[in-house]
Amino acid sequence: MLRSRVFLAVLLIASSCQLRAQERLKPLTLSDAILKAGTDLAPQRLRGLQWIPGTGTYCHIKGDTLWSGTIGKSADAPMVKLADLNAGLAEDAQLKRFPGVVWEGSTQFSFMHNDRVFVWDRKSSKLSERLRMLPEAANQDTDEKQHQVAYTVGQNLYIAQPGQKENIAVTADTVDGVVNGQSVHRQEYGITKGTFWSPSGDLLAFYRMDESMVTPYYVEDISTKPSTFNKLRYPMAGQTSHHVTLGVFDVRTRKTTFLVTGEPRDQYLTNIAWDHSGQFVYITHLNRATDHLRLVQYDVKTGAPVKTLLEEKNDKWLEPLHPAHILEKKGGQYIWWSVRDGWQHLYLYDLKNGLLRQLTKGAWAVTDLLGTDEKEEYVYIQGTAEDGPGTALGDMGSCELHLFKVELSTGKTERITQEAGTHLCQVDDGRVIDQWSSTSVSSRTQLVDARSGQVLKILLDSRNPYAGFSIGATELFTIPGANGDRLNARLIKPSGFDPAKKYPVIVYVYNGPHVQLVSNSFLGGASPWMLHAANRGYLVFTVDGHGSEHRGLAFEQMVHRRLGAVEVDDQVAGAEYLKTLPYVDGERMAIHGWSYGGFMTTSLMLKKPGLFKVGVAGGPVMDWGMYEVMYTERYMDTPAENPEGYATSMLTDKADQLKGDLLLIHGTMDDTVLREHSLTFVKNCVDKGVQVDYFEYPGHAHNVRGKDRLHLMTKVLDHIDAGLGMKK
Repeated sequence: MLRSRVFLAVLLIASSCQLRAQERLKPLTLSDAILKAGTDLAPQRLRGLQWIPGTGTYCHIKGDTLWSGTIGKSADAPMVKLADLNAGLAEDAQLKRFPGVVWEGSTQFSFMHNDRVFVWDRKSSKLSERLRMLPEAANQDTDEKQHQVAYTVGQNLYIAQPGQKENIAVTADTVDGVVNGQSVHRQEYGITKGTFWSPSGDLLAFYRMDESMVTPYYVEDISTKPSTFNKLRYPMAGQTSHHVTLGVFDVRTRKTTFLVTGEPRDQYLTNIAWDHSGQFVYITHLNRATDHLRLVQYDVKTGAPVKTLLEEKNDKWLEPLHPAHILEKKGGQYIWWSVRDGWQHLYLYDLKNGLLRQLTKGAWAVTDLLGTDEKEEYVYIQGTAEDGPGTALGDMGSCELHLFKVELSTGKTERITQEAGTHLCQVDDGRVIDQWSSTSVSSRTQLVDARSGQVLKILLDSRNPYAGFSIGATELFTIPGANGDRLNARLIKPSGFDPAKKYPVIVYVYNGPHVQLVSNSFLGGASPWMLHAANRGYLVFTVDGHGSEHRGLAFEQMVHRRLGAVEVDDQVAGAEYLKTLPYVDGERMAIHGWSYGGFMTTSLMLKKPGLFKVGVAGGPVMDWGMYEVMYTERYMDTPAENPEGYATSMLTDKADQLKGDLLLIHGTMDDTVLREHSLTFVKNCVDKGVQVDYFEYPGHAHNVRGKDRLHLMTKVLDHIDAGLGMKK
């Protein structure tokens, strides 16, 4: 009896201590979750962390100082202070914080400031001005060899050179609708910039995009009195698209040669690469139907095509995202990305003899090519873990990212990073900077030997920034989806979760191509506002359905010609799974998403009426016939080719199917999903006598950023609270 009483007393004391510990934890306010997500509530990281070339030394920025360190020393040492840089700047051009730097060898680094480029020399400890650009310079692109900078002002392209007062005007277009040196095709197909320096720096390839034939679209700007209208060129699915060409400017002769890229003029010219000799440029041609690509070699002197190196076809779509990686020391060999075997993998080609071998293979996806070793015996890549029971997350290998080493002569592939999680790496001569996280590790930065995978030094083990807050558990798992596939899912529970209670649910959805919301990373890939929402008394749930990336071509292409069909089935499968859990209140479920997620939210409210009691759709696509050419036709073909698919996915004529409380939100200056989508749906609601809530954010584009995001998420969650009867 005495022993029982003692044990009971210990339990009571332990329980009391646990309650007091919980009471000491702070509640996570929505304001903190939104406004501090990138600062106080972000895991600590080493800013500007990078290798200093050829030294085996790394550097990073801490406070107002650039620090350096080596593997053999435990403590880092200061290199340069902000005051040292400011000593070389005029009083009206002082830096407020240490800038991001680019190392140019081991003895100097450069940085941009006030449309100028400055250079710090380690030997002399002096700052000098290298060059000046014109005011309002944008899209800066530095030539690593001669340190020139290509940039744009307005619709034209310029070059600033070291020691030269006058900048070179590469183009002088005045035709409305023509732009030079900027990214084209609305940044689809891996296009992120519009200029490409040759290895020597003597030549500059650049995009010229002619949109003059595209029907103008006008977006109202109310920041002026009276309001004005900003014009943009927005080719909708099936409409006339823009024309793109590629020019090559010779810095020495000041002449431009345009490559003869041929017809049709509305083809996509993507993934530009230079030969190491500077004699050839390689362009991936993709037809507008996106089912046929060609890798073409061009002679930059004449502009003529030399040879079509390879071709690929697919009966659904192709979407090249990476240029050919031309090897420097392998005598005309290059690495090519392809999904031809059903997964994104690498292939080794020879310029003369074609395919040599497939380098990587298996049920996993290569996501990035980081470089090669000095002798080009190995290529370092990042990719997902292979799906299957042997991975840390069972069959959720697609939720992780790892570093791999691939032997070019055999294709032998070794995984270097071993800890389960998401690894983002920089490789330099066999040394790796590995910054990674998982659901249990907020952020760890370490140095790794690329040959053995051994961790050489831990630079930073970040403290969990939510350690002082009362938040619930985040769980990753899989559920059965449409077509028998397993779907990756995430569930966030409230703090103090009680399995004997019934909880309402917020489903956060995207479920569109090229987006993966669930990952084995910090917070499981969730946004901090979801942690706050859970503590309002919700279960917050997300599932990545068919179409989302890193699951193989068959999984992704199941949405072809019928966007919003199988994805709706997947989200329904997620909702039905939740209803099997004893602690879920299946009668009180809400759904929220933005962009493609807004399309999915509205689709579910209309096509599965009653499943969700409340929906909040932000920036939603309502009619794929009003969305832009490059994205829509890839997945849906044209409206003329696929009228049934467009009609089935259209939401603007289905307002009478709405059952439940739907709030639509749109930015008035959205140039991605035009406000016309939401307004057309609202008009259909009015015509059919259907009540719907609608809110606009003046001046905002496709999403609501900055301090106004707190207003947005307050509106979203308050609307869900009211619709599900949650007490404040």
